[in-house]
Amino acid sequence: SVIPKKPPKSIIFLPTFEEVKQKKSGTYICLLEDFFPNVIKSYWKENKYSQPLDAQFGPITGNGSSYSQVSWLTVPEDSLSKNFTYFYQHENTGIEPQEIPIASVWKDWIVSFCLNDRSWLQELHFANISAFYTYTILLVKSTIYFTIVLFFLYQKKVVKMLGSQRSK
Repeated sequence: SVIPKKPPKSIIFLPTFEEVKQKKSGTYICLLEDFFPNVIKSYWKENKYSQPLDAQFGPITGNGSSYSQVSWLTVPEDSLSKNFTYFYQHENTGIEPQEIPIASVWKDWIVSFCLNDRSWLQELHFANISAFYTYTILLVKSTIYFTIVLFFLYQKKVVKMLGSQRSK
């Protein structure tokens, strides 16, 4: 029987914070799975126009009707803020290589940190409330001082006017 061609399904694994902390580098992993036939070309780039990067590629494994391949790219810690792209070319996807863009892991770590550690949110809330009440008190104080000064200026003017009327 003839086995139909199948394009690969991709799964991307990003470097973990612990890995970067220990090794001062991070590894991006791409698993291409469930494709047929077993001929595939893949490579990593820092951006669309750069040269392919030095990455590792595992052997293509499978059972005759479905194949998979894993590839990994290890980059130094200072390159983790860059965006990378994984490209693959397979019979079922046409002549143009398929792109899998991978955003900087720093963004993911910041979002993850913010979601897991809520203490900063309480501190921010306290700071905002404190500033609100401080400025409200200053505004009320300024309004009261303005009213008092206005009252005395008005009294001084009234006293002058009364004094000038009595002297006539």
